[in-house]
Amino acid sequence: MIGVAVAVATASGSALALPLPLSATAVAAPRAGAAPDPGSTRSLPLVPLAGHERSAAPGTRAAQGLPRRDVEPFSMVGVVWEDPGAELHGTVQVRTRSAATGAWSAWQDLDTHQHEHAADPGAAEARSTAVRGGTAPLWVGDSDGVEVRVRPEEPGERGAAPPALPRGLRVELVDPGDAPSAAPGDTPSAAPGDAAPAEGRADADPQDDTPHDDTASGAGDGADSGTEPAPDTGTDTDPGAEADTGTDTDPGAEAPADEEGAQAPTDPTAADPTAPRPSAAAAPGSDAPAGPLTPEESAASAANAGLAALGALEIAELTKEETEASLAAMAADGGTGTDGGTGTDTGTATDGGTGTGGGPGGGAASGPDGGAGAEAPAPVAAKTYIGPRPGIVTRKGWGADEKLREPNFLYTTSVHAAFVHHSATGNNYTCAQAPSVLRGIYRYHVQSMGWRDIGYNFAVDKCGKIYEGRAGGVARPVQGAHTLGFNSNTTGIAVLGSFATTTPPAAAVTGVAKLTAWKLGLHARNPLGKSTLTSAGGNKYAKGTKVQLSTVSGHRDGYSTACPGAKLYAKLGTVRSTAAGLQGRP
Repeated sequence: MIGVAVAVATASGSALALPLPLSATAVAAPRAGAAPDPGSTRSLPLVPLAGHERSAAPGTRAAQGLPRRDVEPFSMVGVVWEDPGAELHGTVQVRTRSAATGAWSAWQDLDTHQHEHAADPGAAEARSTAVRGGTAPLWVGDSDGVEVRVRPEEPGERGAAPPALPRGLRVELVDPGDAPSAAPGDTPSAAPGDAAPAEGRADADPQDDTPHDDTASGAGDGADSGTEPAPDTGTDTDPGAEADTGTDTDPGAEAPADEEGAQAPTDPTAADPTAPRPSAAAAPGSDAPAGPLTPEESAASAANAGLAALGALEIAELTKEETEASLAAMAADGGTGTDGGTGTDTGTATDGGTGTGGGPGGGAASGPDGGAGAEAPAPVAAKTYIGPRPGIVTRKGWGADEKLREPNFLYTTSVHAAFVHHSATGNNYTCAQAPSVLRGIYRYHVQSMGWRDIGYNFAVDKCGKIYEGRAGGVARPVQGAHTLGFNSNTTGIAVLGSFATTTPPAAAVTGVAKLTAWKLGLHARNPLGKSTLTSAGGNKYAKGTKVQLSTVSGHRDGYSTACPGAKLYAKLGTVRSTAAGLQGRP
């Protein structure tokens, strides 16, 4: 039995380890000798720009910003505000100074539509008092100077004044910290278009360093406009799939409660006695480092029990035959691959919306609505359609500071669809820097936006490498915060970069296809098919609306947004057909 202590969320949601209040001031912890830098976030208040001082009262349309100034080193920047329900109608631009060359970049736009990547309305994560509104973060590389300007949009054609800028605007300067030693994602790998980032970054600066002390606990593509392009119709529906009825087909599941639940991982191998038990010691040829893990690291790693050793930096790639054999072995032993499914295609797609799912090792898990009991396994006689398990860099591998997130994990019932996103963090990074970008996004989501963990379930870099996102186990139905209104029974995959006008690299598209072929195959889902999901509320579908969407959808299919960018959205047909081929579908 693996001893892992994990807190359990209450029915009303556990309290997030709150970042400092917006008005607070603190000092970043000093770097200790040769010890790895854990990273930090500095928060600086924006002030009225020159010429706008008299219109700076609350409710006015004063432009705000930060005059050019020297700051402690950072690599990612975003702007946040107090009310998570408030939208910023205007433009947010930054200039940064390269720490290496001293050159200032041109002005770069930040995507102001980050609110649509969030927990569902009414969920405990959304109700947390720590949650804020904010832009998407932008990766700018090693920088030591910053300047910010936020301008309200111009009056409309009829002269009506647009809403005022949100209250409490602050710029967040994120230092992602040092990379873990020998992390798989930090090994340079070449790919077409993977050029070193430009030395000069952004041009045009405020006061008061307010770092979030963590030791205790444009962008090459322009910002998304928020307009909704035409939907992608380039794929066929699964002729054998029935529409989702919106009900839980598990005859043994208890009636759902009305609040979010969470899992307290116990023995991850309990339901699968044949699965290898993780060990803190590195196995020969494995990516698991020897040495002690913190309780938080042990919990996050143990969620992948049966897939990799405890503390592994990467989950190894398997062939299709090895993947199918592993799935069959679990079914024969009475274990379940994820939520009770065996990867067999029953020809149906249902949206239970509530209930629970056991993990790859059978750990008990409460779903977002507190249901109890696991989904019954699908008939083993049905044809297995699943793609080869891809290699996946674990949270340990990309260097997640597990003390930042909420200690417990949230699960939904199943995975009926995958939503593809772009991170809108810019394309000015190398594949060797991808783990740092991911650490920056994680820190921004948790400490700047006030979320319980990184919002995405997975990330894929421009070289096609796949990364574990929100903690809870890559084979389990972890509930993310990626598609407002559709976080239940879905998984969120973010391609690192901005793809409104830039075509995503072929390697990244292939990476998404490999991931969806495996992840959807665990839940007997056809990447070419359709699934009916129930909206939890949003600007496109009202709460309770049942919507039939492609099993592989873009963010804009569930919410009126430009994400995942027109160029990446245009590649989803390729993702679907490639994923179906990897599953072995005719």
